[in-house]
Amino acid sequence: MLKIAGRTLGLSLCSSLLLIVAATASSETLRDALAAKHLPLDAAKLVNLDKNITSGAELDDADQFVIAYYIEDGTNALNLPLYLDRFDRKQGMWKSATLAEAQTESQGFDVQCLGSILGIIAIGNRFYLDTHINPSAGCTLVLSREMKVEASLYGWLLGRLDADTIVYHRSEIHFAPVHPAEIAVYDLRSKRDVTVFPPKPESPIRQARIEQLRAFYKGNEEWCNKNNDPCDPGYFDSALEGKVATNEKEQALAFIISYEQIQYVQGDVQKPSGPKDVLYVYRWVGSEAKVEHREILLNEAKARFGDIALEGLLQSEVLGKIFSEVSPKRP
Repeated sequence: MLKIAGRTLGLSLCSSLLLIVAATASSETLRDALAAKHLPLDAAKLVNLDKNITSGAELDDADQFVIAYYIEDGTNALNLPLYLDRFDRKQGMWKSATLAEAQTESQGFDVQCLGSILGIIAIGNRFYLDTHINPSAGCTLVLSREMKVEASLYGWLLGRLDADTIVYHRSEIHFAPVHPAEIAVYDLRSKRDVTVFPPKPESPIRQARIEQLRAFYKGNEEWCNKNNDPCDPGYFDSALEGKVATNEKEQALAFIISYEQIQYVQGDVQKPSGPKDVLYVYRWVGSEAKVEHREILLNEAKARFGDIALEGLLQSEVLGKIFSEVSPKRP
């Protein structure tokens, strides 16, 4: 049995997070979709007005309406380009754009990021498109207000540290024996892409997990071959539990990771699970020279700092306690 946590869009964007509308139905025309929203139909600007559209999404807020879609040709294929039409409610004008390609790189391979559009959000002066590639992989396309691509990230948006720095979860290989989570921070100004989780060097709880798996693999070589498992003790399941909290002033992050086993195989012998709830807190993430983190079991964190929400852990006073009371060397 394979158990994978579903993709979720982090809710730590607070008031900047705008409503994501359900995907556009494939049986309607662009005219149908816009008429349903009571928007002006400008045939001179909207060249696809009477074409069937598919695999798209909409954003509808007080300032604008944005729709992203592909043209439906009856083959059930996504045919490039991706079309975007934006209505500026203040100016009463339409503006359109097309994306013929959007690529990124993952583990040395080029990834085509254009796929079904799961959602659109607006944060500040940018749009973020969540694309679907397969059940556990997708991309975040970051577009300027002029709907030009600023970045293509192999993963999905979790939150942001400031107007130009975002936090995202890297996509994973769906059909694989091991599913390690990776959380990264991307600076849209410098194009700096940094993995913050898993932390390096290995932290105490993760090191204990490595030793636990090393002991298991030592007596189960046949099990490894039978289940096509790499049986690398340093490569193991981890999953983000819930959202990522952020604090711009402190350049801080907080999130919870589960090390429970994700994939189970047939038979009585299974890998041992690790701890379910481990809290990770980072600060000064924007500075490579200053960044630091703490790792602590969630129950222990609650006992020491109170049963408060992740956002509360990132307040200056609590952060000070966490980084003074929790030793980075303590198991």
